[in-house]
Amino acid sequence: MFALIAVDIDGTLLRSDQTLSPRTRDALREARDQGAILMLASGRPEHGLRHLAERLGLGLDRLVLSACNGAAVVDAETEEIICHRTLEHALVARVLDLVEELGLAAMTPLGHVVHATREDGYNVANEAPANGMELAITPRFEELDEPLHKILVCAEPDLLAQHLDTFRGELDGHAELALSAPFYLEITPPGVDKGSGLLDYCAARDLDPAEAIAFGDNENDLPMLRVAGTGVAMGNALDHVKAGADRVTASNDEDGIAEVLDL
Repeated sequence: MFALIAVDIDGTLLRSDQTLSPRTRDALREARDQGAILMLASGRPEHGLRHLAERLGLGLDRLVLSACNGAAVVDAETEEIICHRTLEHALVARVLDLVEELGLAAMTPLGHVVHATREDGYNVANEAPANGMELAITPRFEELDEPLHKILVCAEPDLLAQHLDTFRGELDGHAELALSAPFYLEITPPGVDKGSGLLDYCAARDLDPAEAIAFGDNENDLPMLRVAGTGVAMGNALDHVKAGADRVTASNDEDGIAEVLDL
């Protein structure tokens, strides 16, 4: 019995066709009925996670939303803000300068709106509707005059790969960087990742992280797998994610989460 079950979304909770299998839904519901908390841990914003939970029929009881890679952690039922970590204004400006210099695009969520620097940016047209949000074109995020949880740099995979070292060199020590997909580079405040989101929740609720289990498949899931008592990589996970996990289960298309929880 686990006190907390933290799950990544794409490639983990959802199958390749973006659906949740009945077996996995039942396994998670049974665990929650027995007292476990379900944490949706994702790069998606809070609004997008609520939209997803509603679409999947997960219900809000015993549900926690760890959004923007752990920068915003919220109790879904009570709307209590457990964690709220934001990027410094100067860092936002530096990231936007880099994005412009390299000819890339960036997005940031704010409330129910996804702000993008360019309408023609890679996957920009899909991000907002996928999260049940609106799209606005905002070339400079500093103009929003609001604290931001993350910046998402987006580009065709080969192009983004060419510039990863540049971002890492420029932002090292000033922000956390992780790939959530071959075309998405997630930039969050220093020390903020899915692992910190899990630890922040455990500290707020006086839970031992050793009683948590976490499931993931991608690079930005690794911190969460490492801090949970049991870190589980999906069968479809990247090789270095599998290597960093405590165990490997079946793929997201083969009910990998349920394979573990049903034991």
